[in-house]
Amino acid sequence: MIELDRRTFIKGAGAGGASCALATLLPGSLAALEQKPLKGVGKEVASICEMCSTRCPISARVVDDKNVFISGNKAAKSFGGKVCARGGAGHSLLYDPQRIVKPLRRVGERGEGKWEEISWQEAYKTIAQKLNQIKQDHGPEAVAFSSKSGSLSGHLFHLAKAFGSPNTFTHATTCPGGYVIAAKAMFGTKVKRDLGNSKYIINFGHNLYEGINMSETRGMMKAQMDKGAKLVVFEPRFSVVADKADEWFAIRPGTDVTVALALCHVLIYDNLYDKAFIERHVEGFDAFAKEVKAYTPEWAEGISDVPAKDIRRIAHEFAAKAPHAVVDFGHRATFTPEEFEMRRALFAANILIGNIERKGGLYLGKKAKTYNKFAGDKVAPGLGKPGVEGMPKPQAKRIDQVDEQYAMMWSSGGIYQTILDATLEAKPYQLRAWVMSRTNPMQTMTDRALVVETLKKLEFVVSCDVYISETAAYADIILP
Repeated sequence: MIELDRRTFIKGAGAGGASCALATLLPGSLAALEQKPLKGVGKEVASICEMCSTRCPISARVVDDKNVFISGNKAAKSFGGKVCARGGAGHSLLYDPQRIVKPLRRVGERGEGKWEEISWQEAYKTIAQKLNQIKQDHGPEAVAFSSKSGSLSGHLFHLAKAFGSPNTFTHATTCPGGYVIAAKAMFGTKVKRDLGNSKYIINFGHNLYEGINMSETRGMMKAQMDKGAKLVVFEPRFSVVADKADEWFAIRPGTDVTVALALCHVLIYDNLYDKAFIERHVEGFDAFAKEVKAYTPEWAEGISDVPAKDIRRIAHEFAAKAPHAVVDFGHRATFTPEEFEMRRALFAANILIGNIERKGGLYLGKKAKTYNKFAGDKVAPGLGKPGVEGMPKPQAKRIDQVDEQYAMMWSSGGIYQTILDATLEAKPYQLRAWVMSRTNPMQTMTDRALVVETLKKLEFVVSCDVYISETAAYADIILP
């Protein structure tokens, strides 16, 4: 009988990341390479993974101009020189026989699933003619452009700007927008977690052992295995991260903010907070303390099902490890306005113990210019911004900028969902076409029927995708 404790299991799971790409070399995958013998000398090509938002540095093993293996880049130390199972599967995606490799044009009713292959030249010609006709009849602002944010979104948005449309949107409001905007509201910038040096981690459903950010996942593994950090998880389901926790509380779905506010209540009214840090760096503390006075652990228990005695105990344990402790601000839990308030409450719990810019806590996002200012020298190289000359400035307002309550999202991807309102109800004006890349609103927006109605009403839809996704199935042209 083999005995396997929690820390040994975590260590074993992490080691598996180094060999996960082996699954891509099974016979079925080699068949996609037409099973031709590879005779050339192999070489390593440095790149980044595009299988999720983290974009881990990778090393691709290439023989005869064919990728045969994907591994982590050894130079990326914070990533452990490894890649997760999803990253390793990038090889299979590349050579999947079901992957679209030629442009497709719809020949049946929209969504009916009838297509014909066309040439790239014909695809581009059709798109240009349709978009220019809409621009001539209704103005360039009648066309929306959307893309998952990251290394490739700029290309599509340059096209939108050259076309004259202000309506460019990322996926932010369907994914990271809540915590990004909460951080901007409270700190004025993005925030990073230092999980690897933390001694106490409180987690609200951020499943890093399943939805992997390789660097942060390894940081949490390091904290648990090497530093003996305690991990407390509030999560409705028994997820992988809950399984690896020291304590797991099956919180009632959608009630995370009550426990977060109750933790803040205990930190303040049991005098556990860092008074010197608050006095020096924080504005609005008195108003916040007055607000959370009513949010007791007993109040939170009645809503969340988390015992009041445990909320109080955890707050005391958390404060005892300050400032090398962190409440993970997570990723996303809801699609309601409560999401923003929840993330602010999580950030507040961190601020109360003074863990900002401290090991094991939170670090403010800083660019090279800021580092160099503190150092008094150019110790950090900056990234060049070549820019694009001669771009016209869109004349119309973006559809989500007419209502100024969304101002904090304007520079962070925009309100993606307003595409539906502008198409179906002409609010604030009518959209007539949608060009999208690396985005699948049929899956990521909450009202699928409304997305279908929107796609059917549009005069023209272009989707850039690797497969015929649920959304791409309603396009007029699919570009692989």
